Parts: sequence; structure tokens; C-alpha cells
Amino acid sequence: MAGNQMSYSGLVTKTRAMSGVLLTSSEITNLMELTSVDETIGFLKGTRGYGAVFQEREEWHRGQAEAVIVNSLYRDLKKLYQFADARQRQAFQYVFFRYETDVLKRFLKGVFGRHQEEELHISPFFYQHARYSIEDIKKASTLTEFEQALAGSPYEKVFLKTHMSERQGYADFAMELDIFYYVRVYKDIQKMRTGQLKEILKAVYGTQIDWLNLMWIYRSKRFYSQTPAELFASLIPCYYRLKKEEVLSLIAAPGLPELNQILMNTYYFKGKEAFVKMEDAISFRGVMDAVYRRVSQKYPMSPAPVLRYLFQKEQEIERLITIIEGIRYQIPAKEMKDLILITI
Repeated sequence: MAGNQMSYSGLVTKTRAMSGVLLTSSEITNLMELTSVDETIGFLKGTRGYGAVFQEREEWHRGQAEAVIVNSLYRDLKKLYQFADARQRQAFQYVFFRYETDVLKRFLKGVFGRHQEEELHISPFFYQHARYSIEDIKKASTLTEFEQALAGSPYEKVFLKTHMSERQGYADFAMELDIFYYVRVYKDIQKMRTGQLKEILKAVYGTQIDWLNLMWIYRSKRFYSQTPAELFASLIPCYYRLKKEEVLSLIAAPGLPELNQILMNTYYFKGKEAFVKMEDAISFRGVMDAVYRRVSQKYPMSPAPVLRYLFQKEQEIERLITIIEGIRYQIPAKEMKDLILITI
């Protein structure tokens, strides 16, 4: 254990330093009081976390600003990845896998004409590590060209499967890519030898999978009219604290009252009222924050604090982009605060 603590001390120390420049709740509140995107960028230029990335030019439009903010996450991942040794990088591969999938979905939106105003600047770090050609993906303007660009990559089969199905909308491709990601990661974790890395990753990814499935079942019952077979096919077929038989019972529930009764007997609720606005994801964020905090406290000299920092950075970026959009559409600060679900 002592040797393991020593090996992670440098990486954890660097992570703590990076955590120290995350925006505070008061800074987030101040940002929501601004009235223009230019004011927002000016404010961010004065922060330690974003000052450097916004010094490259004087004028920014909204899409460029959002792209820089998103890429600051990839910049931080690169810093941590380069600082880690080969063994420590094992946990990073699953984080990058998800970012790689997210970038793929961003380009796929372009094929469906869904990002006319969005900047798609990609960090050089992706060019080095992505398992598909960024240049070929950028050039693809049709599903066939997108399919050709993915030839030989791990994503080829899942894309072909969806392309050949009856449902070929952007949401269908995005859903299948998400399922592919979580199934591949969870299978890899299950194959690991017993140890702290396996326990950390299983807690983090297992909880994510359970809650993503719970939220989708809830939304399906409340907003959509999926058949049980359609609902089951749209879930991630992996189970952590939520048992498969419980998932099947939730799918079969005829309505929300019955769904609530079943949820109250699952690991995550244990008799508590289950409907806590799962559709707006506040429960998911709170649960995941608690998981990251718990594993970080249990294993302070491990990948856990690093994974927690990346999660916190992701949440910060979501808030910043929401604030910029809110300012653009002149949403009052009070409404914006409810919209971004401040939990920091």
C-alpha cells in the first residue's frame, strides 16, 4: 500500500493543484449576473482556470468561446495523462474513450445539419490518440462518407448496425454509440483482477449505467409510448446495484405509481420516494458526485481523485455553456440558476 501511495502522490498533488482553479460558486453566481457574451469572456479572462485560453485573441463569438471552454477539458486530460506513468494511464483510457465518442457525436451532428453555429475545433491531443481519422471524419458530409471514415475503427460495426436499421436519426446513432461505450468499458472492468482500481471503476461506471437506465425508464414512462421491447433495447445491458430482474419489473410497470413502488425497493432508494426530478438529471449529478467523493476518500492515493476532478471539470463546463446560452437569450439570473442546477 505504501508503494502504491508513493506512486500516486505526484499525480494526486497535481490534480489537487488543478482542482484549486475550478470556479467557485460565487464566481458562477457572478457570471450569471452578466449581460453579454463579451462580458462573460472578459470575466473568464480574469480567472486562473480560463485566463490563459482566452488570451489568444481579442474578439470571440459564442461558438468559438464554447469550443475553447470544451477544449480546456481535453487540455487538462492531456496534462494529467502526460504526467502519469504507464500503469496509471489505465484509468485514463476509459475517460478518453468517452471523450472520443462525444467528439464523434459532435461531428455526426454535422452530417444531420445540427450544428450550423457550433465550432468544431478539435484538440491536437485527439489527433494523436483517436482511433479514427479526425481529418476523414471532418470531411464526411453524408452517412455513407461517415461510415467510410470509420472503416477499421472500433466504431465501424456499431455504426453499420445502425445505418442498416430502420431507425437512422441522429438520436438513434447517438444512443447506439453510448450503449457501445458503456458495454465495452464495463466488460473490461469486469475482467480486471480484484483490486482497488477495479473497485473504483466499477463503482463509478456501474453507478453511471444504473442511473442512466433509471432516468431513461422514467422518461420513457412519462413522456414516450415505447413498448417494453423498445424500452429494453434502448437501455445499457449491464447491471451493478440495480439487478436485471428489477430492470425488467420497471420496464413492465404500467404507470408511474407502479414504477415508484418498485424503485422504492431498489438499492438506490430503499423506501424513499423515488421521483426526485430524474428527468432534469439533478439526481444523477448528485449521486455521481457522492460516488466520486466516496471513492476518493476511501482511496486518496489512487486514480479516484483524478477521475473526480475530471467529473467536476465536466460539470463546470456544462454550467458555463448553459450560462453563455442563457445570457445570449436574456434568461434572468434566477431562472438560469434553476436551469444549471447549482450543486457546488
